[in-house]
Amino acid sequence: MLWEPTDPAEALARRFRFESPTAVDGWLSDVLAQHWGLALSSCERLVISGGNIMAWITVGERRMIAKWSVHTPVFGRLAAIARLTRWLDERGLPVSAPQPARDGRLQLELDGFSLGLQNVVPGDLLDVADVAQVRAAGEMLATLHTELAAYPDVVPTAEPPRSGTQLVGNDFRSANILWASGRISAVLDLEEARYERRVDDLAKAAALLGTRYHNWVPTPPDARDAFIDSYQAAHPLPAEELDEVQGIIAKHIDAWPP
Repeated sequence: MLWEPTDPAEALARRFRFESPTAVDGWLSDVLAQHWGLALSSCERLVISGGNIMAWITVGERRMIAKWSVHTPVFGRLAAIARLTRWLDERGLPVSAPQPARDGRLQLELDGFSLGLQNVVPGDLLDVADVAQVRAAGEMLATLHTELAAYPDVVPTAEPPRSGTQLVGNDFRSANILWASGRISAVLDLEEARYERRVDDLAKAAALLGTRYHNWVPTPPDARDAFIDSYQAAHPLPAEELDEVQGIIAKHIDAWPP
């Protein structure tokens, strides 16, 4: 379990109808062979998060992740996020792009699941104690905002885009940012993407940048300042919005835990 204090075997059976990890192996092996033309060598780890499963697998010499959801109402949105992620990859951003199936689809609906496949990206979770990593993260968020503003399609969200907003990732934090070889190697998990003002996404990211999966604590003030400074140097906010940043950060911290 990623964060829930729940018995994983019970969750696997009740939520996803798999009697055991061995049953998952068999199902994945069949799906990969039929839809991707890939032979499963091993399944190393299964992680359950709400209505999602992530499986770390080996296909030949490739390490990959298969991720599927049982929550039917979000299937259309998951397909849209897969297209967005692929588009960002084509624009040169460090994301873990979905791997097309034989028929070209990036997200498959089968057996009551919505399933995607991607490569494992090497790296460690972002360390907010390292100022170089924090500054690189600020620059990366600025780049991400620039690219997302240019995305030509609309991502379905609970509310339609409002005036003055743009598409943002909405979950930019250590748990979703990998660091390797002196740079950010991947920005992961765009499934929370929505339409907000840049300043709102920047302030949320500044407050939550150091969070991972457990024992969440606010980002230290010096790291927040370095993060915002590097973002501002790369993609400046209007002065009136920059003045709002600290107040929005304070609201996120006052609402702790999120």
